[in-house]
Formats: sequence, structure tokens, C-alpha cells
Amino acid sequence: MTAAPAPVHTAPTQPEPPIKLGKPDYGLDAPGMQKGFLYGGLAAVVIGRMVYDYGVMHSANWAPQAGSIAMSVGVSFFVVGCISYLGSKFGKLLLRDGMLNSIAWRGDEQVLDVGCGHGLLLIGAAKRLKQGRAIGVDVWSQVDQANNSAEATKRNACIEGVAERIEIQDADARKLPFADNSFDVVVSSFVIHNISGSSDRETAIREIARVLKPGGRLAIADIRHAKAYRNVLRDLGWEDMHLSGPNFFIFVTPTRVLYAFKPNGNG
Repeated sequence: MTAAPAPVHTAPTQPEPPIKLGKPDYGLDAPGMQKGFLYGGLAAVVIGRMVYDYGVMHSANWAPQAGSIAMSVGVSFFVVGCISYLGSKFGKLLLRDGMLNSIAWRGDEQVLDVGCGHGLLLIGAAKRLKQGRAIGVDVWSQVDQANNSAEATKRNACIEGVAERIEIQDADARKLPFADNSFDVVVSSFVIHNISGSSDRETAIREIARVLKPGGRLAIADIRHAKAYRNVLRDLGWEDMHLSGPNFFIFVTPTRVLYAFKPNGNG
């Protein structure tokens, strides 16, 4: 008589731990400028101090004053660099929330982010959607934002849990690949001023107006030319517009936000 085999006890299968993607990174804006201010400011302080000490030790009357001026300029540059860095990392998050909170969301909107970069506005808008979709377009300039790429935007969307609600395309603001009246909401931040030439910037604003549906909402944040953008829309027959006051807590150059509704006519 054969003995029955001893029962084999197996440990219960444990679920795989979730993959930790980390925190979203929305990029460092104008990295060359920020490094220039920070490192240039430090260099000016060091050189100014050396000149100052030289003057004291060698009784050179011009040197202490020159050194003091250099140190003052260096400190100013360094402070500007710090403000730009903090604005790029934290200030623009507050700006995003203010822009998006100004919109009465239904949840089914079609949204376009012109110059989406790492997806700050794109992903913020997607979080407010239930059945809608947010599309981001960019030319992926590395000068205007460090490590700018579609892959970085997709990674942020995955981290924020909205990857299925966004779409990313390569496109220039001056020639948007969308039909007239395609979007309920169009947003953009710190993009249009990077386009050289007033005529090309006007073309970009006209393209944004073209793809926005009548009655749709527009919000553009920028550090220059906001009044010119408003004038372009005014020439198109837009009347319901509001230009915010200057905000100095994001970049040293004041930021303004242009809010507008597209008229229900042919504007």
C-alpha cells in the first residue's frame, strides 16, 4: 500500500508593489538666463570682494568703491536668479491654479494647451475633465525650458494619473493642425513671447482664436506683449476680455494673464 504524498504548502501570492514614479517635474524655465544671473551674481560678489580688499591693503582709493559696486550688482543679480528659480518651481503652480480656477468647467471640454512644455496647464486641465480631452502642442525648445520633451510630459501625466485624458502633438503655434472651432478652452503660458517678430506673434494669436469655439474660453499667461495680444483679438471683434495686473512673483519681468471669451459671431 503506497503512502499518500505529504501535502505541499505554498505561501499565498503577494501582490506586486505599485511602481513609484516619483513627483512630477514641470521644468526649469529659461535655464540659461537663470544660471547666468545666479553664477554671474556669485562671480561679481567674489570679484568685488577681492577688489575691495586689494584697495584696503594697498591704499588704492578707487578700489573699495569699485568693489562695493561690483558686490552690490552681484547680490542684485543673485536675487533675481533666486526669484526666477522659485517662480519657475513654485510660482507658476499658483499661476496655473488661478488660471484654471477661473474657468467654469463642465468636465466634457476639448482643451488645447499651446506650448505645453512639461504639461503644467495641460495636466492641470485634464484633472478637471471627466469625459473631455486635453491636447498639448509644442516645438520642444530646450532654450525656453530645460529637458523639454514629449516624453517628459507623458511621464508627468502618468504620475498625475491623467495619461488617458491627454494627447501630445508636435506643432507650431503659428500653424495649428486643427480645424476651425475645435476647442472649448485654449490655454497657454510663457510661450508666445518666445516667437520672434510681432507679425508672427499676431499669427499665433489669430490661430488660437481660429481653433477656439464661439463662446469658448481663452487664458494666456505671458511676460511680454499681453496688451498686443488683446489688441489682436479686439481687431477680430472680441470684446469680453480682461487683462490681469502685473505679477512679479514668477519672473522678474511682470507676468500678465489675458482672459477672454470668443464671441458667438465670426470672431
